[in-house]
Amino acid sequence: KLFNEYEIEVSLKKPLNICKMIKCYKETASTQTAVKKLAEKNFGEGVVVIAEKQTKGYGRIKRVWNSNEGGLWFSMLLKPAIRPDESSRLSLLFSIALNRILEKKYGISSEIKWPNDILICGKKVAGIIIEMSAEQDIINWVAAGIGVNINNSLPEDLKNISISIKEVLKREIDRAEFIAAFLTEFEGLYFNFQRDGFKLFLEEYNSKAAYKDALITVDSGYNDAITGKNFGIDESGRLIIETKNKIEKIISGTLRRAEK
Repeated sequence: KLFNEYEIEVSLKKPLNICKMIKCYKETASTQTAVKKLAEKNFGEGVVVIAEKQTKGYGRIKRVWNSNEGGLWFSMLLKPAIRPDESSRLSLLFSIALNRILEKKYGISSEIKWPNDILICGKKVAGIIIEMSAEQDIINWVAAGIGVNINNSLPEDLKNISISIKEVLKREIDRAEFIAAFLTEFEGLYFNFQRDGFKLFLEEYNSKAAYKDALITVDSGYNDAITGKNFGIDESGRLIIETKNKIEKIISGTLRRAEK
């Protein structure tokens, strides 16, 4: 069945500051594009845009994101009271919220692959993208996009690297319930993060980090790939890698298990 705003509001149990308005589309190019347009029209924090299907869904570095019917594809408009250089930590917060919901509500154990993927049994079930507009030390707005494989069928060429919740649990999931649980979980994290910073969540994040203490390779896109032992992240969200020569702290990149 299709999403409708009322069903999600009923599932929410209580009003949320980060979800003051829900817009559901049967099809859109990208929920990120839709939210950014609303941000430019000066909409306030708390708009959530959901699509049954995206025709031009994208992830980090504009990678194509397969988003057919049955999944959960949504974007949120946020106006956090943080510095622009702290915005990448929002991706880490979203990861923690997704990880918690999978565990608490569905009994599924998942890992967080830095910076923004959720893995089940080593396969990708969700991804996050953060885009923003800022001037000097002030964030105007953040568009946060989340894609979760819930009841959608995955194309053959992705089945060895991706997984859906339906596949794991062998049953369909109520998507309105999932997004309501996620938004409720995230609101608490978001409030505490703005008040006290990311240090509150550092230990939890690192305890769920994929490939922790393993040999990994990170392609930063700017220079040669770096290979070393994965020590998780520091308080500012940078990945700590111990190479043969030194400790490296990486701000962004694509992480994979190193070839032996």
